[in-house]
Amino acid sequence: MKWQQRVRVRTGLGCWQIMLHLAVIAALLVGWKTATLIPVGVGLCLLYVATVVMMFIFQRVHTGLLRDIGDFLEELTTTWYFGNAMIALWLLSRVVQSHLILALAGLAMLAGPAIFSLLAKDKSRNLTPKHPVRR
Repeated sequence: MKWQQRVRVRTGLGCWQIMLHLAVIAALLVGWKTATLIPVGVGLCLLYVATVVMMFIFQRVHTGLLRDIGDFLEELTTTWYFGNAMIALWLLSRVVQSHLILALAGLAMLAGPAIFSLLAKDKSRNLTPKHPVRR
C-alpha cells in the first residue's frame, strides 16, 4: 500500500486536503503573530467565496476537463467549509455583540448547507453517473 493510501485510510483525508488545512492554520498563525488576523481572516473568507463561484461556473459544463475541475473545486469547498464558517463567525463576533445573534448565525452556517441539500431536489431525475463505470 502506498503511503498516500495509508494517510487516506488513517485520516479520511487526502494529502492535498491535509496540506490545505495546514496552509490555512499557517496563514492564521502568521496573521496572529503579525497582528493582522482580521485582514487574514477576511482574505481567507474572500478566497473561499471566489472558490465557490468558480465551482459553480465550472460545474455548468457537463463533460471534459472543466467538469473535472468543477468536481475538484466541489471537494475543496466541502473540505474547507467548516474552517471558513468558524473564521466568518469569529469575524462576525468582532462586530456583533449579541450572543443570540451569534448563536443563530453559527447555527445557520453549520446546519444551513445540510438542510439545503436535503431540501434541494434534482429536477432532471437523471440517474446517470458523472463518470463512466470502468469494468
